Amino acid sequence: MKVFQLTASSLALLLATSTLMAQSMSQFKGKPGSKVKIDGSGNVHDWTVEGHIIGGTLELDSAFVNDPTKAAAGTKIPAKVDANIPVRSIKSGKSGMDDVMHDAMHAQEFPRISYHLKELTLKATPKSAEGPFEFDSVGELAVSGKTNQIKMPVRMEKVDKSTVKTTGNTTLKMTSFGIKPPAPKLALGLIHTDDDVKITFEWQTGAAEKQ
Repeated sequence: MKVFQLTASSLALLLATSTLMAQSMSQFKGKPGSKVKIDGSGNVHDWTVEGHIIGGTLELDSAFVNDPTKAAAGTKIPAKVDANIPVRSIKSGKSGMDDVMHDAMHAQEFPRISYHLKELTLKATPKSAEGPFEFDSVGELAVSGKTNQIKMPVRMEKVDKSTVKTTGNTTLKMTSFGIKPPAPKLALGLIHTDDDVKITFEWQTGAAEKQ
């Protein structure tokens, strides 16, 4: 009987703790107005492709959201991010280039780019409740079926009472994700792209409705 009572008490405590943790996070969902841009170079010219869909969810510690000016530099902020981008939503405006790019990224087999946050560290105490908030982040980026851990500085700010805008950029190598830099052979000769690309994003998220 005592064992049962201990187990029941532990379960009740666990459920209460889980509920408290869930209540302490402010939830936001991806909304229209987002943008991702990829810049690269090659032997002929520089190039840029863009997408305007970033889905997913952002969760931030409610105490930080309500009064960020109390957070000290170096604090690890409780946060969750699971974001995704449809590969075919990223375009150059030139159908031929888009086909080559989507094929190189194995869009048919892996139709989405996904990102999962592992750690978010505040770089400096915010000067206002609206931000900006500067962070160092660690996360897992999955592209073309390959997942790598990446470190990236990110910036958040409150656009209004219910909207948070997150921006950031990083440089990656295509080959790190199993992507062979496109080198289409055209009438004018062989065109090849460089391995390094710069990723820049602006993610608009709105407060999720409370259930």
